[in-house]
Amino acid sequence: MDIWNHIILTLLVYCFFNLYANGQSGSGKFCINAEPLCGASQFYYSNSSGYSIAESGPDYGCVLAQLNPSWFYMQISQDGDIQLKIEQSTTIGGTPDLDVDFVIYGPFNDPEKPCVVDLTFENIVDCNYLPDFVEYVNIPSTSAGEYYLLLITNFSLAPGFITVTQTAGSATTNCIFLEDYNIVEEKACSGDVLTLNAITQNAESYIWYEKNENVQSGFEIINGANTETYEVNTSNEYRVEVFDVNNVLIEKLQFNVFFLETPKVPTTILDYSLCDIENDGLEVFDLGFMDSKVLNGLSPLDYSVSYYSSLTEANSAKNQLPILYINTQISEIIYVRIDNITSNDIVCFEVGSFNIKLNPIPEIILEDNYIFCVNLNGTEEISTPPIIDTGLSNTEYQFTWYFNNVVLQNESKSTLIVSQEGVYTIEVLNLTTNCSYMSSTVVNISSPPTVSASVTSHAFIEQNVISATAFGEGFQDYEFNLDGGPWQLEGTFNNVSFGEHTVKARDINGCGTSSKNIVVMDYPLYFTPNGDGEHDTWNIVGISNQLQAEIRVYNRYGKLIKQLSPSGLGWDGTYNGKPLPTDDYWFTITFFEPKDGTLKQFKSHFALRR
Repeated sequence: MDIWNHIILTLLVYCFFNLYANGQSGSGKFCINAEPLCGASQFYYSNSSGYSIAESGPDYGCVLAQLNPSWFYMQISQDGDIQLKIEQSTTIGGTPDLDVDFVIYGPFNDPEKPCVVDLTFENIVDCNYLPDFVEYVNIPSTSAGEYYLLLITNFSLAPGFITVTQTAGSATTNCIFLEDYNIVEEKACSGDVLTLNAITQNAESYIWYEKNENVQSGFEIINGANTETYEVNTSNEYRVEVFDVNNVLIEKLQFNVFFLETPKVPTTILDYSLCDIENDGLEVFDLGFMDSKVLNGLSPLDYSVSYYSSLTEANSAKNQLPILYINTQISEIIYVRIDNITSNDIVCFEVGSFNIKLNPIPEIILEDNYIFCVNLNGTEEISTPPIIDTGLSNTEYQFTWYFNNVVLQNESKSTLIVSQEGVYTIEVLNLTTNCSYMSSTVVNISSPPTVSASVTSHAFIEQNVISATAFGEGFQDYEFNLDGGPWQLEGTFNNVSFGEHTVKARDINGCGTSSKNIVVMDYPLYFTPNGDGEHDTWNIVGISNQLQAEIRVYNRYGKLIKQLSPSGLGWDGTYNGKPLPTDDYWFTITFFEPKDGTLKQFKSHFALRR
């Protein structure tokens, strides 16, 4: 049996604290702090004991000593009579054993205003000051919407528990006052207007509140807000009480409103420009490079950035561009979207734009190499020293010159006069686009050639060959000609006629020419001593430098006609002063072979014609 008593006591304690938690605690010691009372079910609260006295001002009617007061208010939700039983006991749910008294006022239109001046004798509905442990409150003919204020006192002064229960009557009290507010979470984006909707069936009027920690209740009435909806644009907690046609509270709602920050894309975002390294109109743009500029101080932990090709795609967040984006035009608009990612419930974003631009790099056309002519002899065909010319404007570009990777100080123009051979590099910066380009060239020195030529064929073979060589300083690239003929890369000339010839060599790059005269040793096959100035004498050609050579002329019978000097004028076709007739004549020559320097003798014939 003791076990069952313990269980029952535990359940009673649970019920008490459950009711206590919902607001019926009896802690309203002043009228203005009256707690709502719901008579639909029995509730307990711990009384106050001792000698505390109710506030002065109200007419307490029959309750002459208002000891240990507890104030309650109740609203009638259904018309009719109502009876409440009030009892006080030392223990929860125990047999009533302590004196309890009450006084009730009404009816009123609200539970607070009457506390000031309306708690008069005329407004007392019922009261009891008998030394009873159980009292009954009787309110006849109530109407829905009416408010009543109930004061319960503990005349016994002893600690205990007071129980209130509706025991009779068709009227009901409004228990919604004891219910928690129905919480509605609402989110919107800053800058938007959010409509809070409190539409309730059978609703007639509305009272809206907003949280204000500076007022005692924590919420204050919003003046003029009395319709089913209310528009807000700031984060806060908003409450609404909904009343029916009888002014009965039928719903309590609390809107916890949170406005997410709508990100702001900077009004002006500088162009994202790249230099077109290949000058082909295509480059890879790292759009992620623009994130910090677009966020403009916003935290990347709270905001995301994405990029699109059109405004429509940006607004719908479709077809997002890759971070490494290859442009399709030299200049194009990129649409950027910033999203607030602190909530998954609502999308707050803004779209802006910026341009991506591809700037060409300066185009420098330099020759692969330049020639610097040295040891000049006046025959050079190119400018010396050479001038490297970029062909660019001195005002639109900045120039830095290097020689063998060392900056040339005080050289900052578009042209450079070369001073020595080596590698020259030019770095060009476009002052408008900040695009730069480097190009290098090589400067080689070269000089007019020194020519050497010799007859490389044996004498008197009628297929004479002259071979020429050339050398010079630095870069050597030469070509040759014979007696002003066509230029050729090789210095060998075949089938050269006898007599004196001029061999020329020139530097292909234009650094000048040089020449060499050479005589091919041979003999004429005929001569015509008729005094016309042509072929009037006969002699061996090209042997004038061999003074020791012996030349003898014979007639066809072997008779010595003439012995000639290698350096002389030759034979004039006479013998002892008399002209010899047209005929073939023979000669012999003893000489040193020019090709190899050996001593040789050669014999042949020629014709005298008249």
